[in-house]
Amino acid sequence: MTNKTPKAFDFGEEPVPSPESIDRPVAPKAFDFGDAEVSSPAPQPAVPALDATPPKKLSFDDMPDAPAASVPPKAAPSALFDSEDHPAVRDALATVRSDYPVLFAHSEQRFAAMFRRVLPVKLSLVTDWAEAPLMEQAALLQPVTGLVRKFSEMGVPALLEDALESGKAPTGVFGKLLRRTTSPAQYKPKLIASRAQLQQLMADSEVATRNLDESAKTLTLHWVALAVVSELVGGALDATLLDVLQQRRALIQQAVRQAELSMLQMGQVRQQAAELIGQVSSFLTVTLPALEMAQTQSGS
Repeated sequence: MTNKTPKAFDFGEEPVPSPESIDRPVAPKAFDFGDAEVSSPAPQPAVPALDATPPKKLSFDDMPDAPAASVPPKAAPSALFDSEDHPAVRDALATVRSDYPVLFAHSEQRFAAMFRRVLPVKLSLVTDWAEAPLMEQAALLQPVTGLVRKFSEMGVPALLEDALESGKAPTGVFGKLLRRTTSPAQYKPKLIASRAQLQQLMADSEVATRNLDESAKTLTLHWVALAVVSELVGGALDATLLDVLQQRRALIQQAVRQAELSMLQMGQVRQQAAELIGQVSSFLTVTLPALEMAQTQSGS
């Protein structure tokens, strides 16, 4: 192998650039906006000079009142009968509101329902008016009557009187000869049972009276409805219908009166029962222990 000198790379005969053709850095030119006129900036408002007066202290006394919030007024509720189609119903409700304001305030819905049923007035409607409440009240009167009878049959006043007499010392010869052999302590079981019966009677009578009172109020509404109907259309009714209307009103009024009398009687019974409960409790807790102590001391 012979050692040969390597040849240089041959790129051909490229022209060597002259010094004048070498690009020199070009200075940047300003932006050219054409011929548009450059408007001068608008004059700014002059800033007012600061007041040289010293600042005031904060004060909440002179603050203006806050404007009251405007609350739209609530619309007044319209009367129920404003939406009724039948003019007779509207007239009847207006009459109740005028003549019976208390009942109307508490039972407006019920009156409206009643007048829708009874108006226009017909014989079949009047003859059957308030029949269900009348029958209900008749059934509610029975418990009240039974409680009054039960109270009379208990005989608590007589039993309590005998218990008190047994603790008294006999007077005179005949008193000693006819002295009862029953001691006050022997009345204790009967009196305890009587007190329990009286307390149960108080509870039962409260329920019976409340139910009867509600029934009487319902009948009163029915009576008022018929009274208003008679006032509004009484002159336009025939003699038969007018007579039946009056009879039905009288019947309902009698039933209401009967309920009021029964509740009054039941109230008197409840008062007597409450007094007897107190007397029996007093005998069992105070009188009887004192009598037993006295007998023990006399026997010793």
